[in-house]
Amino acid sequence: MSAPTRSSGDSARQLTLKLLVTVVVGGVVYVLTNVLLREEEGPWELLLSALCGGTVLIVQFMASFVNQLSELKDVVEKRFADIGEATKLFNEVEKLRGDGVPRLAEHATKVVSMGPEILHEFAHEEINRLASQMEKLTKLSADCAGENHDWLINLTKGTRSSIDAVSTTVVDDGFWNSEPAGRYITAQREAIDDRHVAVRRVFIMKEGQDRDSLAALAAICKEQGEMGIQVRVVPQEKIARRIGRGKMIDFILFDRAMSYEIKADLDGGISSTTVNAGLSEVQTLIRRFGMIWEAAKDPNDEPALNGLPDGVPDGVPVLTNGTDPDAA
Repeated sequence: MSAPTRSSGDSARQLTLKLLVTVVVGGVVYVLTNVLLREEEGPWELLLSALCGGTVLIVQFMASFVNQLSELKDVVEKRFADIGEATKLFNEVEKLRGDGVPRLAEHATKVVSMGPEILHEFAHEEINRLASQMEKLTKLSADCAGENHDWLINLTKGTRSSIDAVSTTVVDDGFWNSEPAGRYITAQREAIDDRHVAVRRVFIMKEGQDRDSLAALAAICKEQGEMGIQVRVVPQEKIARRIGRGKMIDFILFDRAMSYEIKADLDGGISSTTVNAGLSEVQTLIRRFGMIWEAAKDPNDEPALNGLPDGVPDGVPVLTNGTDPDAA
């Protein structure tokens, strides 16, 4: 109500000012006619004063009308520009009709108009986070602090042909017994069973692994092998001999077109996660995975040992279930 009140008050002041100017002009003309036409008789003074005052009033109204017309033109042009942007946005959203974008827009507008203020702020932060992520993905890459299990699950659900993964025990310690790992395994099982996705995974072991760790790894390999995942295990020193020494990172290749990389900090925890669809970056990881996959199968090694030191528990296979797409 405050804005209309101010608008009405401005209009009243402008009208009063116009009338005041009209009266002043009419009065001045009346005085001048009395002085200049002192010998003339008749109502000329009043008629001329009224004519000049009326003319001034009409001119003021015309000037005000022109200003309002100009403002109306600007408003109309802005509205048409907004309609053009809205139409363009609607056309873009139409392309994503099946991707939940209209549903997101519909419920986002609802949630910011209901509930407490903290709900609105939370909704705005989530929208901004998603918008920022989409903006980053326009450059074919995005990253976040820590590990992003939602990215991992969604990429797995979207895969249509292959998943190639390199896992180090530095990052994997405790992961396969966690709740996110359960969802990840379920998504992989669905990819294998429903879409016939070929899944390969190489576990890279550090030196000095105790027997309990090796036994746990054997159990993981057996479980994943029974699902149809091709699993290999290779010691880190063997990788160093084959492809050179350097910082080992966990990464997963989805359809050999997009990577999911996990970087560890100095304490062995997960510092950041990056997804990347850049051609050169993905091609580099494809070549790296190929070398690691080949290093995990040395023809001079006994198959059951898979290149591991003596004493490795049974169940750590070179290749479990499925057919190697590279005939390795």
